[in-house]
Amino acid sequence: MFKKEIKGVPRIHIRIPNANVVLYGVFETTVSKDALEKAVLFLSDKHKLLNCHIETDKENKAWYVIDKKLLPEVNTPKSKNINEILINELKHRFDFEKGPLIRFILLDQTETTLIINCHHAICDGMSLIYLFKDIIKILSGENIEIKQKMPVFLEPENIPQRVGTPISRLFISLINKKWSKKPIHFSNQLYQELHTDFWKKCKPQIISFKFSKEETANIVSQCKQNNVTVNTGLVTAFLYAEKQLFGQKDYSSKVIVTDNLRTHLKDQPGESMGNFVSTLRLNLEYSENKTFWENAQLFHKKIRQLLEKDPFKRQLIGLFTPIFLDVMMLNHFGQREDKLARKMIKTAGMNKLNSTFTIANLGRIELADSLEKPKIKALFGPIAVSNAMEKYISVLTINNELHFSICFNENIVNQESILKIKKLIPQIFDDSPR
Repeated sequence: MFKKEIKGVPRIHIRIPNANVVLYGVFETTVSKDALEKAVLFLSDKHKLLNCHIETDKENKAWYVIDKKLLPEVNTPKSKNINEILINELKHRFDFEKGPLIRFILLDQTETTLIINCHHAICDGMSLIYLFKDIIKILSGENIEIKQKMPVFLEPENIPQRVGTPISRLFISLINKKWSKKPIHFSNQLYQELHTDFWKKCKPQIISFKFSKEETANIVSQCKQNNVTVNTGLVTAFLYAEKQLFGQKDYSSKVIVTDNLRTHLKDQPGESMGNFVSTLRLNLEYSENKTFWENAQLFHKKIRQLLEKDPFKRQLIGLFTPIFLDVMMLNHFGQREDKLARKMIKTAGMNKLNSTFTIANLGRIELADSLEKPKIKALFGPIAVSNAMEKYISVLTINNELHFSICFNENIVNQESILKIKKLIPQIFDDSPR
């Protein structure tokens, strides 16, 4: 049995009610529940967090506990409405103490849909992609080499540089000293109450779609010609669409871009499960005095500079004592009042709607052409929801087609607006707008 203390961002994730990450793929053929269960069991030697639950000790420290006896469940619901199931999975409350923190759903019709729902404390979007690819390989009869290695985590000890400045580290150490002896207890009952209250107020909706091979090739070609990444091209297109359709809002230029830190760590996780994602918070004001591609090139330069400058800036939170992180969450959900915690929440932008969208582009997903079965028809995700942003946009490319999922809270933005954006995005690249 393996135990590891939970620190930093994952420590916050176990205290928030909307930390599920969902991905789903559609096969052209059927996949049996028995075959999937055998594949998951085999892969637990590679993706060890598949068999994980969480323990909290008397000092309020939380621990990953990996136990091979814990087997993720595979459900086969009666409902065939994919969106309904996806929304229910976003709302699903994992039992941390019991575990596991991941579940699988199989929908069998003329084709099979596999849905993976995992708690963000043990995964990021790329984790689910790697897991999905491994499942496909096993179902296809391909051999997978399993290296017996303990899980790797994104934590201060595994970062190749000191996080923060001397002043910020001193500030955090003073906070930790103040809170080190405070009796804070974040009970399961309290978490259940927060979970119920959050989902009473949040009405998530999901719109998934894909572009044709021709539309995808056009976007890729134009981005290449104008020396920007496809991700930057899409960020620019969504910002342009927002401005054309809805005008200016307080947060219209505020965008969050995700970054994969796997290859930056001292002990790299490779393609195993874990939370290795970071975020860049950007202010990208689309200028109507510039062409579309001039805007894109400016955004590309700004994003690249920030990625290269300090990829670990957001990991400063890993230096805080878990007690203070709990205090922040208690303040955030109105269960406690502390001036310093409230100020930190405001500084982090958690106290209000702070961005028009988060975009998570997982890039081109390669599946070997030699795989006989099952063939992948579509793949969407990661899907997540937050009350701090209008939309969570996930992007990936498979079968030379761009796949999108836009998850949003209907209390913040309506479905009609999302459909207008969906319609406009491919037209933007056709028209090269100014």
